Amino acid sequence: MQIFHPTTVDEVIGLLAAHDEARCLAGGQTLVAMLNLGLLDPPALISLRKVAGLDRLIRHADGGVTMGATVTQAALAAADLPGALAVLGEAAQQVAHPAIRNFGTVGGALCHADPAADLPPAFVAADARMTAIGPDGERSLSAGDFFVDYLTTALADGEILTEIRLPPPPPGSVGAYLKFARVDGDYATVSVAVTMTLENGVCRAARIALGSCAARPLRLDAADAALADTGLDADSVARAGALLQEAADPLADMRGTADYRRRIVPGLVARAIGAARAKAEAPA
Repeated sequence: MQIFHPTTVDEVIGLLAAHDEARCLAGGQTLVAMLNLGLLDPPALISLRKVAGLDRLIRHADGGVTMGATVTQAALAAADLPGALAVLGEAAQQVAHPAIRNFGTVGGALCHADPAADLPPAFVAADARMTAIGPDGERSLSAGDFFVDYLTTALADGEILTEIRLPPPPPGSVGAYLKFARVDGDYATVSVAVTMTLENGVCRAARIALGSCAARPLRLDAADAALADTGLDADSVARAGALLQEAADPLADMRGTADYRRRIVPGLVARAIGAARAKAEAPA
């Protein structure tokens, strides 16, 4: 196996074109484990650690955020992002344990596309846009379109994720992330990421995304609409939870059966909405 250490994105794209089945190595928290288990045997590894600019997290004056693909999960957890973008920091804080977060990268977790991971639903709820660069140039994808299936993204052959862009959170926006797991640091049995914009106690817009409930983060326009222009009364919240529960199509594994996961959804959705609402109502 060959290992390369490029310093520019163009070099990475060239190496991917020259070495069929090569893999990019960022933090290595998932890839190295898969190599050790014999699940992967690529002919080449392309380290991204020395690629200039990929480790930057930039907070813009308008409140928007741009982060490179090799920003660590620990850096995201400590970023104290404003408004609805707080959902990203809360999700990052619940990824495994500090040793993993210190090396694991945001881009690596997103590109692995495990539906039980913490970051994918949070980035969908935050309405993130992913920038991919490949031999045909640069393109932008919404987080909702980026995740395609279990361990599968919309990245084409020879493309890499270079950065994630978050829009400025509107005034009155809040975000929260909750997960139900067997033990601290485990993958989610079910997780909920929610962002909302509140105005005088009325929810003007909402985005809810579930983890571990489908082959990719689960989001429904109808569930979001059930909360819009309401005071987040019990009936509206229950309606949103019921719609998501009905749409859920989780896998069964050692963390729970499909039915068990579906039963968790309404209660966890209500708790996540309550946690976000409490932030809006907290004294300044």
